[in-house]
Amino acid sequence: MSALSPFRIYKLLFPSYPALPAIQASRAEDSATTPAEGEESRPLRIGILGAAAIAPAAVVHPARMIPDKATIIAVAARDPKRAAAFAKKYDIAKIHNTYDELIADEEVDAIYIPLPNGLHYEWTIKCIDKKKPVLLEKPSCSNAEQTKKLFDYAKDKGVLVMEAFHWYFYPAAQYVKDVVSNKEEFGEIVEFEGNLCTNKMFNDDDIRFNYSLAGGSLMDMGCYPISWMRYFVGEEPIAAKKIELEVFPKDAKVDGHAVVEYSFASSERRKAIVRCGLRTPFTTLFKIGLLPLAVIRSEKKTLIYSVPPKPHIFHNISITDNETGQIKNTSCFEEGKEEWTTYMYQLVAFVDAVRGKENKFYSNEDSVLNSQAIDMAYTAIGLPLRM
Repeated sequence: MSALSPFRIYKLLFPSYPALPAIQASRAEDSATTPAEGEESRPLRIGILGAAAIAPAAVVHPARMIPDKATIIAVAARDPKRAAAFAKKYDIAKIHNTYDELIADEEVDAIYIPLPNGLHYEWTIKCIDKKKPVLLEKPSCSNAEQTKKLFDYAKDKGVLVMEAFHWYFYPAAQYVKDVVSNKEEFGEIVEFEGNLCTNKMFNDDDIRFNYSLAGGSLMDMGCYPISWMRYFVGEEPIAAKKIELEVFPKDAKVDGHAVVEYSFASSERRKAIVRCGLRTPFTTLFKIGLLPLAVIRSEKKTLIYSVPPKPHIFHNISITDNETGQIKNTSCFEEGKEEWTTYMYQLVAFVDAVRGKENKFYSNEDSVLNSQAIDMAYTAIGLPLRM
């Protein structure tokens, strides 16, 4: 099947879902269900803390595609009317008037948090205190110090917290990792480039531009290519320097567009360029293109992974032999799961982790290290860390 066939486009735009599980389709007052054969005999019951725009793609639709694994039973929002509208639209049985109410709900097994970055730490701590596992939207916290405190606390309390870097779980990412890790065939990596830029996708009053909520391009967009860099290069950066910076016109503490170069201890030749922007200048977009890219170069080969954040919609993996110029193009889907999104893979991994299975893709330490690399970039471009 081609990476962007008409059939794939249709199925992704107009997905068909199985019938809702009884617990999710029922009214709130009838939603209590006690499994007869223990917790693992029923879907994980998830509550959503915040009726965010990302929530349907991240957990609502995936849960409906894999109803044996997970079901969304509750939602809470700052505005109860918004929560009610969200619940009605997505057939969610229970509506809580406050975040605290949802966290205290004994029927909720685990919680998905898509709140603004600056609220992640506070509300995840509250979930941990109630022994509720958390699928936490990226970036996990406002800065590396907060991130380490959070995951140390979760470990001490024995509660699972998983940062929602959904792209890790897709087969194409694993394929790219395998290719570039084969030093005999691919060679030593000498250069990485990661691009994730846009210009007018979000309004000026969007939370992504709010410094007090830990907004900024490096936080919202940059966390992706920074995570690609760390994963595919397989080494943590030791320093960063500013290449470009465009601050958000309404708040000079917020990065509208940033380009940062990272260096590594293993070799002076090894460099990584990360480009990210919520307000990337159109002239820059014209030069680098609109597609998100991860470019990995060695002396032998150059690999270009197109659209790593959403490979289920479209992706291409191009490998060029630097000497001969021969190019191999491929895409990577798991047989029988061609319609699965990155979020579906992630939700399965989260449920499995809650049930005690090992997450083989990345660890809480990775979340801390990614946050450290973001802080390193903010220091390099001369802007304050998010607080």
